[in-house]
This record gives sequence, C-alpha cells and structure tokens, in this order.
Amino acid sequence: MTDWTVVNVAETNPDVLDGEIPLNEALSAHPGARVKFVVPEGRYHLDGRFERNDCEAIAVVGDPHATLVVTDPDQQYGLDVGGGWGASPDASATRVEIRNLTFDMTADGVGAQAVSARASHDLRIENVSVEGECASAGKKALGAIYAAVTHPEGSGVVTVSLPDGCAFEPESYPDQSPTESQTSHPIGVNVSDDHRGELAFRDCHVEGWVNNGGYLAGGDGPCLVTGGLWKDNGNSNLRLGDGDEARDVRIEMGETTYTGCGLWLQEGDCRVFGGELRLPNCDNDGLRVSSRSARVRDMTIECTSSARPVKINDGDGPVVLESVELADSGDGSKHNYAVELWRDGTELRNCRFAFRNGDENRNGINVLGARIVFDGVTATHDADGTTVLVKADDATFRNSTFRGRVDVDRKNASVPRVEDCDFADCERIGFDG
Repeated sequence: MTDWTVVNVAETNPDVLDGEIPLNEALSAHPGARVKFVVPEGRYHLDGRFERNDCEAIAVVGDPHATLVVTDPDQQYGLDVGGGWGASPDASATRVEIRNLTFDMTADGVGAQAVSARASHDLRIENVSVEGECASAGKKALGAIYAAVTHPEGSGVVTVSLPDGCAFEPESYPDQSPTESQTSHPIGVNVSDDHRGELAFRDCHVEGWVNNGGYLAGGDGPCLVTGGLWKDNGNSNLRLGDGDEARDVRIEMGETTYTGCGLWLQEGDCRVFGGELRLPNCDNDGLRVSSRSARVRDMTIECTSSARPVKINDGDGPVVLESVELADSGDGSKHNYAVELWRDGTELRNCRFAFRNGDENRNGINVLGARIVFDGVTATHDADGTTVLVKADDATFRNSTFRGRVDVDRKNASVPRVEDCDFADCERIGFDG
C-alpha cells in the first residue's frame, strides 16, 4: 500500500477551475516523493507538459472524471511521469496511476501526446480517453499513449479509448512517399523499448492511427491484449512481439487512404486465442506472421476486399493455425491467393476455409513452404478458382475435405502424402493415380 500524500488540486488551487492557472502549473506546484493528485469533475486547461520523473510514486486521478483541455498547436506533451525515456527500474517510479481522464484535443491543429508513463512495479493507465483527431504530422509528436513497466517482476494495466485517430498528412514529409511517411505519423498506443514487465491491455478502442494502432512489440516484457476494438490503423492495427498474447480482440480494416495490416505477429513467440478479423476495404494483409513462432486458435476471419487474409512468412520456428475460420469473397486484383504459406512446417489443424469468387477470380491457398500439414481441414471453392496449389515438397493432407480444385505443381513439388481425405467433387491435378 502506497503511503500517498493526497492533493486535491481544486481545493489547493481554486483558480485552476476557471482557467486562470493551468493544470500543469497547479500540479508542478506540489513536489513530493509519493503524491496523488485528485482532480475533481470539471474542465482544466493543460497548456504545457507536466513532468514528474524523480519520484517514488505519482498519480493523477479524476474524481470521478475530469477533462484536460489542450488548445496550443505547438504543445507536444501532456502528462510525462514515472521515468524518462529508456529509464532503468532504479530510475523509475515504483507506482504510477493515470485514471479517469479525458484529454480534449478537438481544437484546430492540436496533436500533443496525452500520456507517457513508466513504473517499475505497478502501472495503471485506466479509463483514459483522447477526443479529437491528432494533428501532429510534421511536429515530431510521438503518439497518444506511451507505456512501460521497467522491472521484469512488475505489471500494469492499460484501458484507453482513442477513437478519433490522427490526420494523414503525407505532404508534411516531401522527401518521403506517402507510404514511407506513415512511419513518421503518430502511434495510438506504444510500448517503449524499456518495457520489461507485464502489461495487460483490456477493452481498448484504438482507431484511425496512421503509424500503428497498438505497437506492442517493443521491449522484452509480455503484453496481454484482451478484447477491445482495433480499427483502420495504418502499418498494423495490432503488432505483437515476443511473449505477447491476444485474446478475443476485434480487428477491422476498411481504410484505403493509407496502408495497414490487421494483426501482425512480428517477433519472438506470439499467441492468439479467439477474436475476429474483418477486412471489408483493405488491400494489405489480414493476419501476418513473421515472428519466430506462433499459435493462432479459434479466430474468425472475413474478407470481402482485395486484402490477403493470411500470410505466413519465412522463418525458423513452428507456426500452428488451429480452428481458424476464413470466409473469403475478395477479389484477386492485389493478391491472387487469399492464403500464402511460406514457412516450412506450418500446420493447419481443424481449420475451415471457404473461398467464393469475387472480382478478378481469387484463388485459395498457395503452399510455398515445404512440409506444410493440413490436418482436419475443410477447404472449399465455389467457382473456377484453385482451392489449394502445392508448390513445395512434402505436403501432408490428413483427415481433410477439399472441394473445387487441388493442384500440385510437379515441377516444383513432390506428390503430397494423403491420409483419409475426402476429395469428392474435387478436381485433383498432379497427383499420382
């Protein structure tokens, strides 16, 4: 239990309520090692950075909820607490709480970072929202929420709502192409490289951020994402790294002004359990796996666009898709195949793939890696497209059902092993016998 020094900012600084004193000045006027600032219901001007990085514990808590208003287009930072960039556990606050706050950034041209917070053992960023489209392109603002638990034994919780995203202004970067400029735009939620503990992201709403919705692949500590909506974010809606896990998340990509992947398993060992991935208007990848290893189970994917719903990239470790259901009626204008399997040894277990012809005659599964295993899979195509094309050696079809056409490219692939499969109403090409 933290022995807080509690400061009610409205009682100690009454002028903060009518805006004569900005909130950041009122907070800065009360130094201390373990200060909890209670901000009563109301609207408070935040006209500069409040920084408190030399403390044991720090909290800024709305009671029951408070709104912090930013109006200066040149302001870059809001609340910056708990430790500076790259802080070690010893240089971080032990406990940090940012709760029950709305950052109003609806004024023209405003795009400040809302929260940057680090704690060694206990980090809480809860019931925090940002209103207004972030207009920080060209201003070097980093994004809305930056978080890290700096000690390996520490933990934290993040629950945020960032529904308005950021403005896409590629003209701010004349030396870059519009696609290249995406990485110069702000991020919704970022886990920084000094993260070493465990962070739980619960029921977050992150939408419309050009340079990733949730970039959680930073640092060495695991991030556990449960529920929430991650929608129309560029580069990736949700990007996971080593030890990260997503459960029952909803991801939707319908933005075409800038490019974006749905769920990107980027580094290390990643896990996905449940969830929905919808691609109504997208031309990039839905589920992209480039991590060392990955397991995706019980996920539902629906694609009605030119996106590639599933791409498993090259790599050394095992990838398993289990009980994944894909309904694809996209067109083949960008990606001729809905599913591409490049990783040797990838396993598909009890999956259901239904391919329906959209425009440009989309095909189904392209097997490009060796030793791909289909076990208990149902794969169907309702038109002239290819259901499965095998272009690598030693594929195995076991206890599976196929409809449409299964084609083995005998110039590049050996004949697959077939055990107890149903090929009724299925054209087979390149098989023996």
